[in-house]
Amino acid sequence: MKKILIILFISFPLFAHEELAEINIHENLDDSLPLSRINKQSVVKKEVITNTRIQHKNATSLARAVDLEPGVQSVMTCANCGSLRLTLNGLRGENTTVMIDGIPAFSSVSSFYGMEAVPMSGLGRIEIMRGAGASLTAPEAIGGVVNLVTAPTDKNYFSYQVRGGAHEFFNQQFVGSYGNSQGGTLISAQTNQMSYFDEDNNHVAESSRQLQKSWMIKKDNRLGDKLKVSGRVGYQELELIGGTTQNFKAKNAPLDHAEETDFTNGDVRKKFNGESNKISDWIRLKRLDGGGSLTYHLSDDLNVKGAFALAKQEQLSTYFHGYDYDNRDMFRFFDLKVNKVAGENHFLTFGVDHRNEEMTSNSDVLFRMNDFKRDSFKFDTLGMYIQDEWTISGRDEINIVFRADRMKVNWDDKRITNHSLEKTAFAPRIHYKRAHSDTLTSRFSYGVGYRAPLTLFESQHGANEEGFELNITELEKAQTFSYTINRETNLRSSAFSAVLTRLENMAFAAEEYEPLIFRNAAKTMDIGTLNFIHVERMNSRWNLEASFDWFILPDEYKRKLPIAAQETRARLISDYHFGRNELVGFINVIGPRDLEKYDYKDNFNVMTNGIPSNRKGQYAPTYLTLDLFLAHHFTKNLDGVLGVNNLLDYTQTKAKESPLSWRTHGEHTHLDNRHIWGPLQGRVLYAGLKAEI
Repeated sequence: MKKILIILFISFPLFAHEELAEINIHENLDDSLPLSRINKQSVVKKEVITNTRIQHKNATSLARAVDLEPGVQSVMTCANCGSLRLTLNGLRGENTTVMIDGIPAFSSVSSFYGMEAVPMSGLGRIEIMRGAGASLTAPEAIGGVVNLVTAPTDKNYFSYQVRGGAHEFFNQQFVGSYGNSQGGTLISAQTNQMSYFDEDNNHVAESSRQLQKSWMIKKDNRLGDKLKVSGRVGYQELELIGGTTQNFKAKNAPLDHAEETDFTNGDVRKKFNGESNKISDWIRLKRLDGGGSLTYHLSDDLNVKGAFALAKQEQLSTYFHGYDYDNRDMFRFFDLKVNKVAGENHFLTFGVDHRNEEMTSNSDVLFRMNDFKRDSFKFDTLGMYIQDEWTISGRDEINIVFRADRMKVNWDDKRITNHSLEKTAFAPRIHYKRAHSDTLTSRFSYGVGYRAPLTLFESQHGANEEGFELNITELEKAQTFSYTINRETNLRSSAFSAVLTRLENMAFAAEEYEPLIFRNAAKTMDIGTLNFIHVERMNSRWNLEASFDWFILPDEYKRKLPIAAQETRARLISDYHFGRNELVGFINVIGPRDLEKYDYKDNFNVMTNGIPSNRKGQYAPTYLTLDLFLAHHFTKNLDGVLGVNNLLDYTQTKAKESPLSWRTHGEHTHLDNRHIWGPLQGRVLYAGLKAEI
């Protein structure tokens, strides 16, 4: 059946009814978009995800929008808590910096759960810049940068979109804009919900229930010919209810942990008979953020720009491991730069930026009852940089940056052996673009990035139930070398890229100890990424896109990851217009993996008299998922959509491998939900309408 569906899908455009082509509505078609996913004008390699692509994927959050794009993975770190981290070039989620309109807006703490809270309403596009040194103002972006570009405010329109479907999926998006070339106002709002998935019907959910709501207001103004001011304020709220299938919110930490008697025959694959609080995670996130910029032109060749971001994020959480963990994260960023045109070939930038973050954590079980060490911290960094964008010739451009930062971290709990870290770091970068011809371009880059490992929360969902020790003595540091060659014509676009990242002093949680130790790795890791993407315009109505990713991860690095990463994958996207309709399909193929290299060997299915047995599978097979999207343009202002995510209903649980396990740490064994290597959400059918005036 799977093979038949794939053949029918790929072949569909060949036998679609030709008479439909006589109805010719072009206003809403996207076949005029550039085929290349790379911004052709940028010296720094910048890959763009359009708002149209986001709609085709039925993506309601940032984590869903960027998943499976070249070099990008949205990694589910635990089935219960529902955390989705964004990883670039095979690096971890804490090595990815998320910006809004070019301004850093998230920290490694606030991004742990926050990527599912970031809405897609009011968004114009997403830009992805992979590799250390990709950002001028975010040297901690060792993996790279994801930049959310909000929609412009210079148009007058109103749009409302609603989609609903299986598993209580329901999404609403509202966007309104009023303005002109001198400025305007944008208002957007979104609500989203999705129920749990329990594919093996054992009364333990493999995927958490999600509830999300958000709003944003953006204001732009041009005051005369010299001054432009922009400001934005937004609010996001996210609730995750994991494990339970009873919509139970575990507001208090369970007094007793799950035991073998809570499952039929002590087997996690069979029915759970215990109390809901023994398997339930509950996380609630509230975030209020704002940002803005001011640009003043002193002359045609000289301007000054200031930018800032403020964010306050609060988390309440209770974990089935038997503890509660709350935190409040305050993030502040300020940047001031001077841009000057120097001669005919140089554009210089001089700048200074400052970042401050304070995270305060609380826990009745961990800190009051057990007096474990707190992971609260204060972080402060001051940076200075100079950049030269040099147009060497009509075919050669180079971007050179020298940057220096003074970083200081203080952990509040003075019982921590190394409770402070103060370092100065230098981060040069160089990006070179060579236009071999009008259609062929090469890009080479080298960049240095560094990051102060701040808290165990970056690698774990809160402090560990046995407590933890901090032994961080060095900054994480990375050097990235990359080369990209792309060819683009009116009918096709191809790009091949190779990236090598040398990661030093990787911060990780050594779980073999009790309490576990958060420390730097002694060994340097070489992490490689190969990408290939080809887009072909078959005719005026049909585009095909194929891509392949290979993430080359050393075994030492794999053992330190929280979840097994994807190593090889291929993707085929077909976008076909016929008459008033558009049919888009995504075929995703994920290659096999040896799970034992990710330290999955301590995960078991059965517990008998306190002894674990029946080790869970140590091999992840090749699997395929298929998504379909069909849009019908009723009128210029009204669209209807019908779609399905994961049409083949493939999940790792249906492949006889639940994420739930008995996990052993030394002589201690407990229930865990992190044996993850494949999809946890099954088939979701949906339909919707979008109206715009």
